[in-house]
Amino acid sequence: MKLSLKPMALAMFVAITPVAGVAYAQTANTASAQAEAKAPDELQNHFTDAVAAYAKKDYQAAAADIRQATSTLRIESGRAAGSAKQELDSSVAQLDKLAASVEKSTVNEEKSMANAFATANHALALEHRAKAAASWADKAYDKAGYELKASAHGLENAAGWVGGKAKSGASATVAGTRVLGDKLASGATWTRDEVGKGFASLGKGIDALGRKLAGTKKAAPVAMGQHE
Repeated sequence: MKLSLKPMALAMFVAITPVAGVAYAQTANTASAQAEAKAPDELQNHFTDAVAAYAKKDYQAAAADIRQATSTLRIESGRAAGSAKQELDSSVAQLDKLAASVEKSTVNEEKSMANAFATANHALALEHRAKAAASWADKAYDKAGYELKASAHGLENAAGWVGGKAKSGASATVAGTRVLGDKLASGATWTRDEVGKGFASLGKGIDALGRKLAGTKKAAPVAMGQHE
């Protein structure tokens, strides 16, 4: 016996199918953003392991950890565009040279390692902020929130490798960005003015650290537009 939908049931099915498709796409985008936001953690873990191995004079292991971090950056570069991609590519080249030097143990690389690791994290912070801006423009607010938090994490890690005033100076920006990111990601109440100020503050923090690292790219202004 053939089954058929009554007119009303058929109309309801047709009506909800696009909504289900949109909901699935939004869920997939959020999951993708959450996965990408782990890059700063992966990078930092490899860098920390490299420093520990170097301290033990296990130069082969240190170089291997640096190369694993470089692989993470290459993946991120493939997802990036514009100035953020340029910064990531530049950092990849810097880490490639560092790994070769560490492996040979020809010179004391502790200062070079810290600078290269800070630069890599700074590039990630720049990239994730750019992605957050793109998500905001698309009204994908939850994804924008995850990207903002990833950018703050990258900034925090970069400032940690620089140390001193850079670390303390970035702390307030990092904390504020995380609060905003949590609001956007969780669907809590926020205002367009609040988001605009958050993007601007994060951009200033990234640029300030970039000047200390001789970075050439700056965080781009973000147009707030009209959002509900």
